[in-house]
Formats: sequence, structure tokens, C-alpha cells
Amino acid sequence: MRSRFLAIGTLAGAIVLFVWQFFSHSVLGLPEKGMREFPNDSNAVAAHAVRAIAPQNGVYYSSYGAFAAIDITPDYANKLPQFAMMLVKEFVLNLGVVLILALLLDRIGDVGILRTGVNYGALALAYTGFVHVSHGIWYGFPTAWTLGNVTDSVIAFFLVGLTLAAVRRRFGEPRMATAERPGVRAQGGLSPSDPGARAAR
Repeated sequence: MRSRFLAIGTLAGAIVLFVWQFFSHSVLGLPEKGMREFPNDSNAVAAHAVRAIAPQNGVYYSSYGAFAAIDITPDYANKLPQFAMMLVKEFVLNLGVVLILALLLDRIGDVGILRTGVNYGALALAYTGFVHVSHGIWYGFPTAWTLGNVTDSVIAFFLVGLTLAAVRRRFGEPRMATAERPGVRAQGGLSPSDPGARAAR
């Protein structure tokens, strides 16, 4: 049952996450809030200008208020044709992330589908809030960017939490939390309160 939950839950969660990411980027534009495209860049003008001061690909910063990630090809090729391969890599990444979340969920008690989603959303809020607000503090990332990306992550983890909890409810072992640690609910037999059970001890 556990392996079945991990396999089905990971795949279902990764698909839900991938669909949300597509909707968030393509329709809502949450992760792109505060991002601006270089003007008049039809002939890679910006890339040529950046390459003049960033001779190698990588992450650059200036104490005068500049922070940039550079990934320019030698022929200054447009990155859009690589979009399909990037999507494949993103989905593989999603599988890895959701597998970790499924393993985490497998170690805690059954707190319900909605509550699991809320817990995972709170986890995303704590971590991505820490990361993106820190970027705003140190590198001047705009507030719209921070809010858009944190919101995107919180909703994504909430949806994945709902999906994993629903899959576990359907395919996983029934579990119950105890004061000490998570446990597995007995599938039959005598109750501990049954006189026969006490006599057999």
C-alpha cells in the first residue's frame, strides 16, 4: 500500500503542480509580477550589452544595485525554442519535489485532506517567504515579485497537499496519530478493552 501511494501520489501531485504552474505563469502571471522586459531587444541588444560586462555565464552582482543571472549562448540564440525541453526538466523536478512531500506526509498522521493542504501551504509560506523577502532585502527584488512568487508557491503546495492527502485516503494505509508518534490503525482482531484480550496477555 505504501509504495502504491508513493507512486500514484507522486505522479498525481506532479501533474497537479505542473498544471498549476502553467496556469499561474500563462494566465495569472504571478511569478512574473514586477519583472520587466528589456526595451528594443529584437536583436539581442541587451544580451550583447550584458556580455560586455559579464564575460561568462553565472550570477553577478554589484554593490551599486545590480543583480543578474546570465545564461547567454555563444551565438546569442533566442531561448524560446528550448521551451519544450525546459518544460520536461521542470516536470522531472516536480516529480522529485512531490516525492519528498509524499514521503513527509507518509510519516505523519491523517489530519484530513483540507488540513493537509493548509499545512503544506503554511510550509511554503514560511520557506518561500524567507527566501524571497531575503532577496528583497539584500538585492532589491520588487515587492510585486516577492508577493507574486510567494503566493504562487503557497497555492502550489496547498494543491499538492490536497492531492497527496486525497490519494492517501484512497490508496494508502489508514493511519492515526498518537501522542507519541504516528501509528497504523489495526485492521481487525480483539480490542485492547476486550476481556479476552486482557486474559490472553
